[in-house]
Amino acid sequence: MYSKLKVLFCLIFCLLCQLGYGQDRKKSDSLLDLLKAKNFTKKERANLLESISFYHPKLDSALYFAQESLKVSKEIDSRLLEAQALESIGMLEQRLGNYSNALSAAFEALTIYEELNLIDNQAAVQAQIATVYAALQEYQSSITYLKKTASIYKDLDEKIKYALTLINLGESYRVAGMLDLAETTLLDVLELNKVLDIEAISGYTSGNLGMVYASKNEFEKAKNALKKAINILKILQDDYCVSIYLAELGDIYKKEGNHDLAEKYLLEAFKIAKKIGLKEQIQDFSKTLVLFNQEKQDYKEAFKYQNIYQTYHDSLVNKENIKKVEQLKAGYIINKRELEIERINEISATRKNIVIGLSVVIVLFIVLSYLLYRLYNRIRIVNADLSKKEKEKAFLLKELNHRVKNNLQMVSSLLNLQSRSLSENSDKEIIVSGKNRVEALSLVHSKLYQEGLETKINLKEYVEELVLNLIYGFGVELNPKFNIDPINIDVNKAIPIALILNEIVTNAIKHAYKDNPNPKLEISALSNEKGLHVEVSDNGKGFGPTERQKKNSLGLQLINSLIDQLDGSVNIESNEGTQWKINLVI
Repeated sequence: MYSKLKVLFCLIFCLLCQLGYGQDRKKSDSLLDLLKAKNFTKKERANLLESISFYHPKLDSALYFAQESLKVSKEIDSRLLEAQALESIGMLEQRLGNYSNALSAAFEALTIYEELNLIDNQAAVQAQIATVYAALQEYQSSITYLKKTASIYKDLDEKIKYALTLINLGESYRVAGMLDLAETTLLDVLELNKVLDIEAISGYTSGNLGMVYASKNEFEKAKNALKKAINILKILQDDYCVSIYLAELGDIYKKEGNHDLAEKYLLEAFKIAKKIGLKEQIQDFSKTLVLFNQEKQDYKEAFKYQNIYQTYHDSLVNKENIKKVEQLKAGYIINKRELEIERINEISATRKNIVIGLSVVIVLFIVLSYLLYRLYNRIRIVNADLSKKEKEKAFLLKELNHRVKNNLQMVSSLLNLQSRSLSENSDKEIIVSGKNRVEALSLVHSKLYQEGLETKINLKEYVEELVLNLIYGFGVELNPKFNIDPINIDVNKAIPIALILNEIVTNAIKHAYKDNPNPKLEISALSNEKGLHVEVSDNGKGFGPTERQKKNSLGLQLINSLIDQLDGSVNIESNEGTQWKINLVI
């Protein structure tokens, strides 16, 4: 799909006992009635609660019953039931988009299964962990866990679970860009399913194979495979994968220029995701609909979906969430190593006989350990202090950028109000030009506020947003073309570049396109060994000698001053329009 859109990832979460994630309303209602009608032992109650969570169609309710099952399992100290409840919690948290919670539960379940030496259960949880890593776009980690899972199921001759794992592995290859491996793996599953003859496997494999074909621009194959998958999975009531395959189908029709069908499938996918509370899919589909409506120039709808996207994006992607995931990953590895060390020490303790000759060495070791322990405590205290100061610094910097941005926006609003009260066009143009310059500076601080502690800005995103804001502000119909390297530049360089482009683009919009029915604007910014080469071209009336001789023009003076500030040079050509060629040192 779109390059800026997080890749939709369709994986199957049930590698344990049944095909498809249980969403049988009648089954869950029956189990709930049973829970109310009879008195059960705590062990029976834990099992029943876990079963209800498996079949319940509402994810939030299913998560509640899984958590209740975990509480009861801990009360009776049943490690197996505790692991099963954690496994269910991990699946549900993943589908709700709570990735740190999903990994926490999955790693805890995996640790228990390793203690109990339950190989089959370990494989299922490893597949679950792979699914979360895939959603976090850590595809290599996902592939590693899926290969481990596939190897276990192959050795155990679990053909159905092996096939489902291969489906996930094929999808991991796809999103990692290994399209040929993805296609080969999924075709192997279809061959295996000729023996198994399971409709669900056919549905999931066809759907994921359709997305592979879409990635390879083989659209007819992709549409056939996706439609087959949707028909199968609608019957199986797997709304999660149906929504993703519908969105992929809509994207294909959009690429083919069939906007009516594209909109139909994209809206159907969005409604399904909204209905069952799939945070990640709501974010992805709303972003797709933003871009779709922008191309239709339906800015009201685009703005509506942009607000939805921003709400879910902020809840899914943040530094604290990423930090939690890394801590969980490291915690699991450390815990596993500690368990291995403990087992080694236990074995060694049974074989060793302490002799008098080693007593001196042991005393020295204890003394050294004590000294190291004291040193460790000092380092830990220093690190904690540094971490606290770093967080305070990040907060203050973010707050500073936020306040500067607000102040600049206030100045811009005042200038805008002032321009409305002026009757002279010349005076009004001066005020509007000043307002645009202030807004260019405000945009820099807005980006810095979003980045937190970072002092660099993505040039591509910044320039595109700046130019589109100018076009929108002047109310002209103009679709600029961009060719900008996605590099990060320091804020001290970004501000003068922004002001230069602001002056050039503003001048083009105001003066270049008079009586021009087909205005064009092209902007490129490409990095090279010497710095940055910027070109701005229009097809207007040209920048003639008269305009160049206006040395007292504030705009030209500002452009030349800013270019000198960046140790740059500029060349202006007028050939079927105006071309600004600027070389800057960044």
